[in-house]
Amino acid sequence: MLKQVPEVKDQAISSKLEDNVTYLNNLLGVGTTWDVIAKPFKFGRLNMMSYVANGFFLTMNVVMILENVQATIEAFEKKHENEDYTLDQLVAYLNTNVSFVQVQVFDKMTDAVRFILSGPLMIFIDGYDKAVMIDTRIYPMRSITQPTIERVARGSHDGFTETMLMNTSMIRRRLRDPRLRVELMQIGDRGQNDVSLLYLKDVVDEDLVKQVRQKLQSIDTGALVMGEQQVIDYIGKIKWNPYPIARYTERPDVASTALIEGHVVIVVDNTPEVIIAPTTFWQHMQHPQEYHSYPMIGTYLRWLIAFAVFMSIFLPGLFLVVNAHPHWVPKWGAFFLANRHDPLPLWAQLLVAEVALDILRLAVINIPTVMASAVGIVAALLFGQFATTIQLLQPEVLVYMGFVMMAQYATSSYELGSANQMARFWILGWTAILGAIGFGVSIVIWFIVLATTKTFGKPYLWPLIPFKWKNGMTDILVRWPSNRLGGVPSILRRKRGRA
Repeated sequence: MLKQVPEVKDQAISSKLEDNVTYLNNLLGVGTTWDVIAKPFKFGRLNMMSYVANGFFLTMNVVMILENVQATIEAFEKKHENEDYTLDQLVAYLNTNVSFVQVQVFDKMTDAVRFILSGPLMIFIDGYDKAVMIDTRIYPMRSITQPTIERVARGSHDGFTETMLMNTSMIRRRLRDPRLRVELMQIGDRGQNDVSLLYLKDVVDEDLVKQVRQKLQSIDTGALVMGEQQVIDYIGKIKWNPYPIARYTERPDVASTALIEGHVVIVVDNTPEVIIAPTTFWQHMQHPQEYHSYPMIGTYLRWLIAFAVFMSIFLPGLFLVVNAHPHWVPKWGAFFLANRHDPLPLWAQLLVAEVALDILRLAVINIPTVMASAVGIVAALLFGQFATTIQLLQPEVLVYMGFVMMAQYATSSYELGSANQMARFWILGWTAILGAIGFGVSIVIWFIVLATTKTFGKPYLWPLIPFKWKNGMTDILVRWPSNRLGGVPSILRRKRGRA
């Protein structure tokens, strides 16, 4: 019969080493779980037990640390050779004289277990009801590489990794501001995953920080195995609205800029993207390349992205309406008409093309790299020449749906592109049923949904709704020169009277 192990939160660190060892060995499965190492030591008159997770340290580093601990204890005992001393005095001496940067003392078993499973070396001493932690961690991590989505022709090419410590250091490298705060918390009953909340103390609205902090601390889950999206699902109370209320970025410069503008940044360990909150609909359309180009070029890129985003939403529905009323089209717009009569109705062809392109996209993502070219060739034949030859799809449908797919990914926000696809389905369905009236009704409903959406209490369509021109829409429409940038949007400014 298995022995019942008390909950960690109910277990205190005992002054008897044997009790601590028995409890931890049962809890951690020492002897069964090969990657948790328990090693007893006797230095001088002290009996100790150390615990460490395999794979989080270099053996030579631990050997050097233990040698240093032994030498420090011997020096302490020699100093107090003819006098009594308490273990508190010894631990205080260790904390001061062990030649390693991070040495801490913990009096809660929950902290001790969490750190054992996080990588540091934890030492329990007989007769002492606290544990000594020496941080020997070296995280398994990949090297810094270029971001996969927000790539730029000029500018920095470093992107976040799956290691939280590395990600926060890349932000700190760009913001050497003493008022930058990095709050650490653990989320998940089982995972105890590290999450950091970053903000600039003198810039951010304290109410926003308090709101996000409370939401993070109230997350009730086993583990954040799905990373940043799982965090947003909880703190944003996401249901069926597909539009993203937070922005994800792999770029340290984008995250640093967001902090300066008064946003908060959430860094989740094991995730190469950080969360920027709150963000509006328009901020999802901004691209880092705009700020690595001259202002006129950046403004052109901003308008180009906006055009692509709205075309990806409205073009299929508009195409369906126009072909239902060809007499509305002038002669110079004849290229917008599908004149051939195929077995499938036009709305069904648009839907088939949409689904086929999504299948192709998934195939390219999941297929081995060496076979990607072959799949691309097969797809070009199937959805190009053969699809039109057998009268499955009209050439005009392929052309415009191909443009829609490219326009969908013209923005650096993958989440916005995916949400716009859902809006496109919505508009296409209403248009297929009610024609031009359905097209208009679906757009109105879509706009109302966006207008009533909140991003951490802020209007999603700001500064369009509520409308603000100066320091609002002007900043959305124009990429201003750098000497005119740097202000905090009014929607994110601190409340008056706060320090």
